[in-house]
Amino acid sequence: MMKERLEQCQKPHGEYGLEIIGDMNSHHEVISNYAMESIELAEDSKVIDIGCGGGVNIEKFLKRCPKGIVDGLDYSQLSVSESIKRNQEAVDSGRCHVYEANVLDIPLDDGIYDLASAFETIYFWKNLNKAFGEVYRILNDDGRFLIACDTDGNNPNDQKWIDILDDVRVYSKDELVKILKDVGFKKVDVFNRKEDYLLVIVAGK
Repeated sequence: MMKERLEQCQKPHGEYGLEIIGDMNSHHEVISNYAMESIELAEDSKVIDIGCGGGVNIEKFLKRCPKGIVDGLDYSQLSVSESIKRNQEAVDSGRCHVYEANVLDIPLDDGIYDLASAFETIYFWKNLNKAFGEVYRILNDDGRFLIACDTDGNNPNDQKWIDILDDVRVYSKDELVKILKDVGFKKVDVFNRKEDYLLVIVAGK
């Protein structure tokens, strides 16, 4: 049962996937709020949320950037559909587009976004160097990359769920900083709430 649940977190699908998306929308609230407190955004910012799930963070960014564009990307067809439904008004007005695609091959032009975000999703990315390189590519010259994880690699409970899926990985802040700098990010700020293992990283070009 736990393996099936983790597989759904990785790529929601079917009726159970809808349930998982609902759970993630609520269970990720703490790390989402912590991450949102870590950044400032202009009201006309252009943002993309990668691994957008049910679209909650798209919704939050739309409120923070009332004159901006907030897009989403997910490789789960169900997640794309749910994100669109949740943000239908913004989609209809052209302020939001949600793309079905893999972070390893983002079908978008270079230098588009002011901010790219990844909430509770990098654990499932197959090749972090390639994925981060793709994120770097779609950011403009002043762009930033926001990574939010509810574990910093020090939670003793992490191994229980890492062992269930072969291709899941938890990263320490030092590992993430190194990879970010390897792909070209220059300024990397780390926010680590050690008492509950929350980790937020904001990397700038």
